[in-house]
Amino acid sequence: MEQLRGIPESMLIPLIARAKECENENPIIRDKLSKIIFDDLDDMYKNITCDTMSQVGISVRSVIIDGITTRFIKDHKDSIVVNIGCGLDTRFQRLNKYKTSWIDLDVPETLDIRRQFFRENSNYKMLSKSMLDYNWTDEVKNYEFFNNESNILFIFEGVLMYFNESVMIELLHTIIEKFEKHNLTFVIEFCSKTISNNTNRHKSVSKLTSKPVFKYGYNDLNDLKKILPNSMKVLNEYNYFDYYKNRWGILGYCRFIPYLKKRLNNKIVLMEYKAPENI
Repeated sequence: MEQLRGIPESMLIPLIARAKECENENPIIRDKLSKIIFDDLDDMYKNITCDTMSQVGISVRSVIIDGITTRFIKDHKDSIVVNIGCGLDTRFQRLNKYKTSWIDLDVPETLDIRRQFFRENSNYKMLSKSMLDYNWTDEVKNYEFFNNESNILFIFEGVLMYFNESVMIELLHTIIEKFEKHNLTFVIEFCSKTISNNTNRHKSVSKLTSKPVFKYGYNDLNDLKKILPNSMKVLNEYNYFDYYKNRWGILGYCRFIPYLKKRLNNKIVLMEYKAPENI
């Protein structure tokens, strides 16, 4: 298996987190497929670690995003999910009982590995593109299950914190422009500004060979709202400290202190774009 470099190397941390969580007596998420994939990886990746708090955080975010995705699919008869920067994520396989149309998108070197473990079918596609190569939007539109009535959910999990603010905003603007006739929902993971300024202290990311760096985070939700496209509406923010409180140890008490809660953990932000009726 080819050695991963840069941001793609970070995809192994959530895989390890979900695999390790399977061994917990009362797991936050049961993802046996992640355990199977991790056990089958080349030995060169066995030295990559996931610290305990990252394991909890990744497991919590998986549950949060699974829940949001499930509600989206149930609420929209004609739905498409586009999972951007999918890595070795197993969400489609966990939620496959809902039979929604799904696209997992990532850079070629990641998809080459992913294809060793996953197979496409009529409603599941893997798109080998950088999210910054905006030609991927045209490829999405060319799939047979895409139509003018499609409601689209875009998932960014463990991705956008590695890009600076201008790149992120351009990406969101472009997605809205390319799919302006559709109602769009965005589920995006963000880290805090405090965390983004201290990648070197992250107990798992800092130990990766390629040393990827966090470049964007926010502490207060209002700071994020100020830079988002005007057509995007924030529906909710989910802070990880509010979930599975018994697993956070002493850090769990941060949920009672807003200053620390905003700065010492990641969050999921749910947003939407509504297509103008006259388009």
